[in-house]
Amino acid sequence: MELASDSYPVRAFIRHKAKMRVLEAESMGIGCLAFDEPLLQELSTTLFQSERGAAIFIAYPNRQAAEAIEDQFALELAETYRYIKQRKMDTQVQRLNSLL
Repeated sequence: MELASDSYPVRAFIRHKAKMRVLEAESMGIGCLAFDEPLLQELSTTLFQSERGAAIFIAYPNRQAAEAIEDQFALELAETYRYIKQRKMDTQVQRLNSLL
């Protein structure tokens, strides 16, 4: 019996790869000190539900092509997470947040 050759990117793999990138950066002292799981979850949900995110969840000819998409989105997710965490620590952002 031959299996279908089509492969799809897996959202859980993307989240996991992004989390591993963030944790690796944190362990090297590049990222923020405390990992924020709810933030990563919210970012990934937003990304997956976006027009761009929905467009990539299609069949790919093989697993390697799907993994390339997973890696690309994981990198984007990790970079967005780090950007938000860095901005959150910015003193000007903290002052503005305190006004809310």
